[in-house]
Amino acid sequence: MTKREIIKTLLAKQLPERVGLHEHFWPYICENAWQRQGIAPGTDFVQRFNLDLRSVAWYSTPAPRPDLAKVAEESDEWVVKRDGWGTSLKTWKFKAGTPEHVDFTVTSPDAWRREFRDAFEAIDVRKSFDFATIKQNYTKAMAGEEFVTYSGLFVFEEMRRIMGDVAMLESLLLEPEWIHDFNTLVTRKCMQYFEYLFREVGLPDGIHMYEDLGYTASCFASPEAHRALVLPYHKKLFGMFKDYKLPIIMHTCGDFRPHLDSIVEAGVDCIQALEAKTGMNVVKLAEQYKDKLCFMGNIDIRALESGDRDRIREECLGKLNGMKALRAPYIYMSDHSIPPSVSLADYEFMLQLFWQNCHY
Repeated sequence: MTKREIIKTLLAKQLPERVGLHEHFWPYICENAWQRQGIAPGTDFVQRFNLDLRSVAWYSTPAPRPDLAKVAEESDEWVVKRDGWGTSLKTWKFKAGTPEHVDFTVTSPDAWRREFRDAFEAIDVRKSFDFATIKQNYTKAMAGEEFVTYSGLFVFEEMRRIMGDVAMLESLLLEPEWIHDFNTLVTRKCMQYFEYLFREVGLPDGIHMYEDLGYTASCFASPEAHRALVLPYHKKLFGMFKDYKLPIIMHTCGDFRPHLDSIVEAGVDCIQALEAKTGMNVVKLAEQYKDKLCFMGNIDIRALESGDRDRIREECLGKLNGMKALRAPYIYMSDHSIPPSVSLADYEFMLQLFWQNCHY
């Protein structure tokens, strides 16, 4: 079977000849660590590590106020940038990590309606993305044997990114009409983008959407709030993807277990990345959901960071063999992304364990 066929089979909740293989890597991993270990910046990790999936397009909601964008503050190590939503984030120049939230402008229904809503609604997504480059990347990727995805953020992640966590969480309880209005427009714009992408570039093998629904201890929103204010928009967008017969992978950080039934109801085929530090174990989840979901991830980064080969072997083979014993659809990867603190040799040792034990 080709890599494309293996992933298609797994996302259909069936078993191919082997477990799938994927990975994310933190940006600057080469510059921070792996360049000294023999990996050049710009290396195609999908090819270098023989991975099964490749993304060729990325969507995030375009900003309506480019006049607000500017560099607010900068040092040799970091920069604070304000974007066209009036959001200021601090990022590091030579290392990866979650940006520091500095300031937000879209923090109330009044600010949304007064300064952003009309301008956002007027955006033409056809003019907001480099579709010519996407087409080139798509054509090249589809000629290969990897499973090709289009990727992007959706409503929950966009609320966090544009409103900030505090305003978003308060508004989920106190301003549900605003949340519905915001999510309706974000969903409409997202659907316009993907419809245009499908028509002008072509259909991928599947979709990979990002929605960080939780943190280490729990979900950000209650199951009731999720069902009322997020699930309807998941159903709408994901329903469109299903009309094109495209399987859906959804990434979420944190402990999202209270939302699993809603995630299945929305039409998601695979859940990723299953952070082990939240208490999730992919084998235990698969005992309940293996007929409803494919699983991707859950190999504990902390084991890889330890450099202890016995600990790495126990973590990797425990979950890999556990999923095989359950006959559960599984795509093997870390529980988020490989950071510079994991040595290249230990990552390659993990891959060696995979290839020696990957067949169902």
